[in-house]
Amino acid sequence: MSALVALDPRRHAAMRFDPAAAAAGAGAGQRIAQLGLSELALAAADMPLCLAKEAQTGRFNPVALMGLAAPRNLFVAGGRFHATYLPRALLLGAFRLDPAGAGGLAVDEAEPALRGDGTMLIAAGAPTALVDEVRGGLERLVADVAAARALADALAAHRLLRPLGLALRLDDGAEHRLDGLYTIDEDALHALDEAAVVTLHRGGQLAAAAVIAASLAQLERLRQLHDASGAGARIAALHVAADELA
Repeated sequence: MSALVALDPRRHAAMRFDPAAAAAGAGAGQRIAQLGLSELALAAADMPLCLAKEAQTGRFNPVALMGLAAPRNLFVAGGRFHATYLPRALLLGAFRLDPAGAGGLAVDEAEPALRGDGTMLIAAGAPTALVDEVRGGLERLVADVAAARALADALAAHRLLRPLGLALRLDDGAEHRLDGLYTIDEDALHALDEAAVVTLHRGGQLAAAAVIAASLAQLERLRQLHDASGAGARIAALHVAADELA
């Protein structure tokens, strides 16, 4: 459970941040991770990318899918994060921007990455250079997430999104469906008129849409990780919309 409090030089005098521990436990119970625009191509090397719709606003956010049949991160095993790229929202998940906190940060006191070894956040009663680095990283991530949302807005405005329709059947007969996720409508993408293609290309959205669409091939890696984990029944079939991938 989150225990966010403003970073306090006295209360947190002994607190340390361990990036390795953050990576090892990164979102162990999370099926998705929000992504910034600059992260899309990096995350696609390991993970299927899709878009999640906000219930309150109806806006879309690009995310990395990291789990299938259960709300867990399949890239976390044996105390390590087994992917070439760790989304920054997971790496920095123990922190939030907070102008009331020392160095402009709040910390989640329940995060294991802040309760073991690592680099001090406070030294001689003041924030260390690490606090400045974390704050800068969060500020860049906030801007990058805003850019990713702008991308999603452009794709939605051109009607290039469709429900992902991901369904699983386990070899014990159980079935699971992941709802609320969206992907690129490639038929709509191919049907764009020339003016729309030029606009999206010049804005960089066309290349990003291609990355998101191509990343669905990584669903097979998620299935392999699920089956290798030994956590429950293996996946017998994996479907996206009407097309069976297995």
